[in-house]
Amino acid sequence: MGWRTGGRLRWAAAVPFALVGLLGAPVGAGASAGTRAPVEQVAEPGAEGVLVPSYEAGLTPEDQKTQAFLAQNAVLEDIAAYASERIVLPQDIPLQAASCGEANAFWDPRAQDITFCYEYIEELAPLLSAQQTEGTAEERSAQLDQDLIGVTNEAVLHELGHALVNLYDLPVVGKEEDAADQLSALLLASGDERHVGYALSAITAYAALADAAANGEQPLQAYADEHSLDAQRFYNWVCWLYGSDPDQYAPVVETERNPDGILPPERAAQCPGEFRQMEKSWSPALKPYLKT
Repeated sequence: MGWRTGGRLRWAAAVPFALVGLLGAPVGAGASAGTRAPVEQVAEPGAEGVLVPSYEAGLTPEDQKTQAFLAQNAVLEDIAAYASERIVLPQDIPLQAASCGEANAFWDPRAQDITFCYEYIEELAPLLSAQQTEGTAEERSAQLDQDLIGVTNEAVLHELGHALVNLYDLPVVGKEEDAADQLSALLLASGDERHVGYALSAITAYAALADAAANGEQPLQAYADEHSLDAQRFYNWVCWLYGSDPDQYAPVVETERNPDGILPPERAAQCPGEFRQMEKSWSPALKPYLKT
């Protein structure tokens, strides 16, 4: 299928920081997880609504390694701080990492909390590692860590989109899963260079997942899932980045002069309008709740 282009997505390694200002400049999916282990760490809630991160004890040795990786890098704390800089929440929302028995991340409207499953990282790690074919072993390891932190950001912000739709009763036209993808992309792409890098990690992850799906038989049930297929999500994210600034992101488009481009020209022609429509859908709905 040609998802890989030189280890990491070739264009992604050189993408310039060009998206600050979208949604305002920053100031600085599944069922309930069931019975949970004791909480190891909980952040103190602030005076206004915030994401309150915690790391529940992993139930397997692999989950415990993932727990340590996320906690040592303060991944959930960074996401909570970033969300607090950008969006007003109506209440404190628990954000816990936990063993779930499946690779997942989800907003629970009954408990009104977000869970990020350790298994999500564990499923993606070997797929993302396979994308790293250039550089020294140390450089590849560092890039893998960066990508794993990036996909955690993408997944949590996606679930935050579901939370905002639910808590603020925001209107959604089309599939809510697509709308949550759009919000996650907008929040990451409008951040600092580090968060733009997380958007690129999300693209790399969807490329890896699409590769894995292409190498096996796609079960019929996959087409019934509320999420778009991984290959569609890959092209959507690439399209949205390109549509935000076609001049800056021109290398993503496949042309005669650029046969290594990954976005078909027919889709690329629609991306600027697609991106403007995405902004029109989310920005007015979120305007009362954005910090500028």
